[in-house]
Amino acid sequence: MAPEISITIPIYNEEGSIEKTVRNLVKAFEDVDYELVLVNHGSWDNTEKILNKLGKENKRLNVINLAKNRGYGGGIMYGMEHSKGEIIGWTCADEEVSAEDTYKIYSAIRDRKNDVVKALRTKRTDGWFRKLTSWVFNTLIAMRFRLKIKDVNGYPLFFKKEFLKKISPKERAHLFNLDLVRNMKKQNMKILEIPVIHRKRQEGKTFMKLPRVFEMTLDFFKYALK
Repeated sequence: MAPEISITIPIYNEEGSIEKTVRNLVKAFEDVDYELVLVNHGSWDNTEKILNKLGKENKRLNVINLAKNRGYGGGIMYGMEHSKGEIIGWTCADEEVSAEDTYKIYSAIRDRKNDVVKALRTKRTDGWFRKLTSWVFNTLIAMRFRLKIKDVNGYPLFFKKEFLKKISPKERAHLFNLDLVRNMKKQNMKILEIPVIHRKRQEGKTFMKLPRVFEMTLDFFKYALK
């Protein structure tokens, strides 16, 4: 029998945080028929060793170790395509959104009134630069695509697995979330955003540096002109 929910976590060099993230999610979802799909793609630290240990302890963990990094969206899609749950989606490995808030998003999709439930990150503690870039990104999206989504990159995000093939995005890197949400809107899926507290990363390093912002900006304008 399929689990009620499958949660994908894309993982890249998260040896400092991944065990805590997994254990907190397991505790938060202990009364739910869940599956955690842990997609370790391209890590060269001790992430694989930690995940293999956790997988032996808990059969509800689907540990997937891939040799090559598939990019942000590629890792998420690989996990969702290998998910067994009736509800699927993802959260991240760095504890920036708590397991309790992840459960809150799940609870909202469980009542079946919405096709998609996603997080709206509030009280962000990741610095003025990321806050600014996020505001600019969401403002440009609102102007160009009129999606009426306040936080396109907000996570966790959950939806019914039956929609996966209809909304599969072509983008696998920076614009994965935008492409996915646009496809959901094209299918007239009802999307609900719920506020969650966005916490400071406790371990590891952020990949959001200035060169990446320039790359994302260029990719956005190319995408917007299609």
